[in-house]
Amino acid sequence: MAIKNNRLQDAAPNAASLEDIETLRARYGVSRPVFVGVCSANGWRRGRQMTAADFLAAVEVYQKAPMTGGRKEA
Repeated sequence: MAIKNNRLQDAAPNAASLEDIETLRARYGVSRPVFVGVCSANGWRRGRQMTAADFLAAVEVYQKAPMTGGRKEA
């Protein structure tokens, strides 16, 4: 798992401040592949700013999502 479960609780006091997603990735130890996947899935670009709580919630949702997009019928 790329982040620890208790990290979301650590982010709560700083929820009001906005930070770059790259800074949040480094602070919470999110692996590069997970970070790239979260950014791609959410349409985030370099330099995007958000709260730590929102970032960690998006990472958690991404990690719990199925790896396949489902079967498409032709």
